[in-house]
Amino acid sequence: VLSKGYTKNDFAIHTLKNNFEADAYFVKVIVLSGLCSNDCPRKITPFGVNQPGPYIMYTTVDANGYLKNGSGRSANFLDHLYVGIPRPSGEKSIRKQEWTAIIPNSQLIVIPYPHNVPRSWSAKLYLTPSNIVLLTAIALIGVCVFILAIIGILHWQEKKADDREKRQEAHRFHFDAM
Repeated sequence: VLSKGYTKNDFAIHTLKNNFEADAYFVKVIVLSGLCSNDCPRKITPFGVNQPGPYIMYTTVDANGYLKNGSGRSANFLDHLYVGIPRPSGEKSIRKQEWTAIIPNSQLIVIPYPHNVPRSWSAKLYLTPSNIVLLTAIALIGVCVFILAIIGILHWQEKKADDREKRQEAHRFHFDAM
């Protein structure tokens, strides 16, 4: 960030630390060219290299419940992700495909093959688990152990009460027999 200093002609450069880790996530979208260097053999999807000039946009619901278009950080699932590639000059058809419910903190690789049939494009989603997954698993295991301990204590008390009741029943039986 460039800001004015103490005097009019004095400027100062500041750096800002990114501290949005707790409330925002990222989705990395890579659009490949979907081309082979030679003729592609059958049943092999051509990956190619990075596509020049792709169009990427997403829609999500904000905190107030309104639909929002964007292309940056999002703290929510992406309801719709649109990917488009440039078309050759003179061609009128739009080369755009839509994917729904994309998970944050993931990487999406789009393979636009064949270019002129967007419905046949494929996307591969790679997830990057964070420490939150480990903490969630630890919390889940802790809750399960706590519930098992409560169940064990209640079971032990029930068994103890049953034994006491059996002894009283056996004692009463002897007196009834006499």
